[in-house]
Parts: sequence; structure tokens; C-alpha cells
Amino acid sequence: MKISKVIKKDFSDWVKIGTLFWLKWTEIKVKKEFSKIIASKKEVSFICRTDDGSAIGFINIAIRSDYVEGSKTSPVGYLEGIYIKRGHREKGVAKMLFKEAQKWFFKKRVSEVGSDTGVRNTTSQKFHKSVGFRKYETLVHFIKKI
Repeated sequence: MKISKVIKKDFSDWVKIGTLFWLKWTEIKVKKEFSKIIASKKEVSFICRTDDGSAIGFINIAIRSDYVEGSKTSPVGYLEGIYIKRGHREKGVAKMLFKEAQKWFFKKRVSEVGSDTGVRNTTSQKFHKSVGFRKYETLVHFIKKI
């Protein structure tokens, strides 16, 4: 396995995996959002490839200056998204990606990392706990058409 910072040559593979993660987004929206990340100084992504070069997962991270629930410092690192293709899960790939993210945050002098997931996404909650996150709060979101 090889983990590297996403660069332009990784873009199409990264987008393909991104569309598997954000199922409600069109490929055009994923490309637009990922283009912003590539151009940003406060966001970065890492991609994981197998020894044969196949892209199997990614992590998107950012530095946020707005309030992050539970944080005591600012700015705060944020895990924006992490996804590993089926068939490659439960093999430590997500942990390897997060370890790379932590190195990047450390270089940026960030001392806290936030994240979020859905209440029903127990797989994500299990991952977060396995890499040292602690649950801060559960939110319920509402919407009303007017």
C-alpha cells in the first residue's frame, strides 16, 4: 500500500471514489468540490493505492477557523471525508490514511481534530473511536418547507 498527497494526476481516480462516498452528489459536483481542495492552502487529501497502483481509498481534511463543536483551540483540523472501497475495508487502510492526516495537521501546528458522522453510521463511529476520537455531542437536524 502507498499513501500520497492527491495531485492532479490522481484527480480522476479520486473523483471515482468520491462518487462512491457522496452518493447524492453528481460527478460534476464531486469534481467541483475536489477542484477547490486541490487549489486550497487549508485543505488537502491523501489517496491510498495498492501495490499495482489501484486507488482504493482517500481522506479529505481541512483546517477550520470557525467553531468546531467540542474544540478548545482554533484553528482546528477537520476530517471532512474518508472512504475505503469495499473489499479493502477492515485492513487498516483508513487508519493509515488518518495517520498521514495527523502528520499534516502536526506540521500545520494544529492540536485538535474534529469530525462528524451520522447517528446511524455505526461503521464510521467505530472507526473514529479506533483512531482516538471521543464522542462530544449528538445533534438532531431539522428542516421545514415554508
